[in-house]
Amino acid sequence: MTSPNGAEWTCLVEFLEARVAEQESAIREGTFATGTADLPNGHDKASLGQLMLDECAQQRAIISSWKEAADAEGISDLSDAEGTVAIARRSMLTILAGSHREHPDYDPAWSPDLPIDIPREPAKA
Repeated sequence: MTSPNGAEWTCLVEFLEARVAEQESAIREGTFATGTADLPNGHDKASLGQLMLDECAQQRAIISSWKEAADAEGISDLSDAEGTVAIARRSMLTILAGSHREHPDYDPAWSPDLPIDIPREPAKA
């Protein structure tokens, strides 16, 4: 995968912020779809909505963490961030964006390189 340039990273952050805002709006308006008639673990629509809002807040925290770190390190072109932590933070953004691949504003350059073979824990005896 080629590394997106700085403008693409800025667009990625803006894209994610917009998707989270859309999700929050749909949850608050009650227009989100659960995809199933049976709600998980005995949740009603209100409690499921709260869980979904909590997830949106967590996504906002990941995005905010990236922006704060870039600002603290004087990084204006996010693609220039170096080091393990920067790469991990950048990966979190691309993973978050990956759940929106079908959105018309999604840029395939953001596609995360996810492992396809994940080792399983050994079975407990």
